[in-house]
Amino acid sequence: MRAAIVALAAGLALQGCAPPVAISTPSPTLTVASAEPTPSDTPVVVQPSPLPTATPFAPCIAPQGFVGDISVVPLCVPGASVRAENGIVYSDLHVLYDQVALDLAVVQHEFAWTLRREPTIDVFATTASYTTGLVQELGYSGATAAFVAENSVAFFEPDLRLILVNWEAVRDRRPIAAIRHELTHFVTLEACAPRCDLVPAWLNEGQARLAEATMPGGEWRLVRVRYEAASMVATKTLMPLSTLVSQGQWNAITSWGGYYKYQEAARATELLRLDIGGAQPMAMLYDRMRRGEDVARAYAALTGRSFDSFVGGLAARIAEGAPPGPAIVTTAGPQAGHGVGYLLYGFGAEEKITLRTVGRRSEETEEITVSPQGAHFSELVDRYPPGTYVIAAMSGDTVVAATRFEKRGGRPLSVD
Repeated sequence: MRAAIVALAAGLALQGCAPPVAISTPSPTLTVASAEPTPSDTPVVVQPSPLPTATPFAPCIAPQGFVGDISVVPLCVPGASVRAENGIVYSDLHVLYDQVALDLAVVQHEFAWTLRREPTIDVFATTASYTTGLVQELGYSGATAAFVAENSVAFFEPDLRLILVNWEAVRDRRPIAAIRHELTHFVTLEACAPRCDLVPAWLNEGQARLAEATMPGGEWRLVRVRYEAASMVATKTLMPLSTLVSQGQWNAITSWGGYYKYQEAARATELLRLDIGGAQPMAMLYDRMRRGEDVARAYAALTGRSFDSFVGGLAARIAEGAPPGPAIVTTAGPQAGHGVGYLLYGFGAEEKITLRTVGRRSEETEEITVSPQGAHFSELVDRYPPGTYVIAAMSGDTVVAATRFEKRGGRPLSVD
């Protein structure tokens, strides 16, 4: 596993200025491996999730420990061993406690699985201390730890059943999704035994990404999954699922593909869940895999349709998940209650676009190049005052796509 990380780091170093790559570590037992939107005819539906038994947050009366020279204190979340770096403020500890408790309940419900072993979750206050944790707890070299810290916000080490979290990188995003992503990997590792060899990488990683995207308050992530996957179809950059089966295949895809493989896998997993149906489709699927059925056989038994038909129709179904592009869709911003997210999709691969943002008392022009998958995501952050805005994407003198929306919240208009 560590050799794979080092190889991945070397490969990315050769590519120069590539976009950030999501890092996830598989178990050695796995042959495969962390405000409302407005999509017109593709409503975002969040999975129903049971609330955990209420356990009031209170500071633990327990001795502090150390990771290297970093002082950590236990958080006493039922069902998990959680330690947080000393210095994380009380209000953040409360948020962290509630999030881990909820994530544990939701992920176990998703798989109809009660964990046999408590996950260990160490939360570091800064990127620097997160990097130290990767060195001290996982034995990584300084260079490898720095690479992983730069390209991840949380990290699951299956050999140790250990999750490390960079609080500095996740604390301002609501809901905090990285821990649920890694806990999904943790539960998968138990729920697939003794046949974890039957879990393809696209399903393992796709389920973890989908877990992030279906959290209440995180619907903007699901918009990105659906519309960016549709943009992959439009640009003919969708990857055959047969090339995303082994962890080696998965890890070899870097640069822009290293991000978009997660979007495709999450969308394919979402459609697979839809076909299986029921309140807990993953539980039914993994029950069959534990008994020796691969995904194709389990899918056929649960749906009455062949897996070849699923694979053969996947591109068309993904394309149907978003109105034809090129177009712009708006969502709530990644920071809950602040800003507006917008996504360009269905453009030509690496097409150069002039992007104009026009408000009541402002106008900005920006030259951008969309991804090889024909998409680009950004947001109007808090510094933009509330009001009506128009975003237009132009190629030469032609307006290719435009959208009008109302932004609430943000810096008030100044009065001359």
